[in-house]
Amino acid sequence: MIALEMKDTLELVRQAQDVVKSRYLLCILVTQRIHQLETGAQPTIDVDPEEYSSPKSFFELALREIIEGNMDLEQVTEEE
Repeated sequence: MIALEMKDTLELVRQAQDVVKSRYLLCILVTQRIHQLETGAQPTIDVDPEEYSSPKSFFELALREIIEGNMDLEQVTEEE
């Protein structure tokens, strides 16, 4: 079960790297978005609030937002 979840998470990371070519920029975007979600920001994609209510799930949520094109550098830096 855990191995399957890790495989799914790694696939999300790979997909996000196709959108954001720099892995360093991807790391910064994900980190900043996780912080925003922890402080009460609303998801930019349609998700079940119950599914993404814990900080551990914010990593996957941030990746999904990037993959779907709902996050960009300007959005992250403006909210700092």
